[in-house]
Amino acid sequence: MRIQTTKDQSLLTTAFEVLLHNLGSQKTSQLWRLLIPSKTDYTSIRQKLFKRKNIDSLYKEAKSFNKE
Repeated sequence: MRIQTTKDQSLLTTAFEVLLHNLGSQKTSQLWRLLIPSKTDYTSIRQKLFKRKNIDSLYKEAKSFNKE
C-alpha cells in the first residue's frame, strides 16, 4: 500500500482512529497485518496503536481479548 497524497494519509489516519476506538489495539493490529503486506514495519505504527495506554489498560484489554 502506498500513500499518494496528504488527503489519502488523512483518510487512513481517521480510519485507524475509528478502528482503534471501536476494536481496540489488538484487533486493529490484527486487521492491519491482514490488510497490509508483510513489509510494513510494526514499529512505524506502534506509537499510534498504544497512544495513551498504560500497562494496566493493556493488561485488561489482553485479558478481555483472551476470553473471547
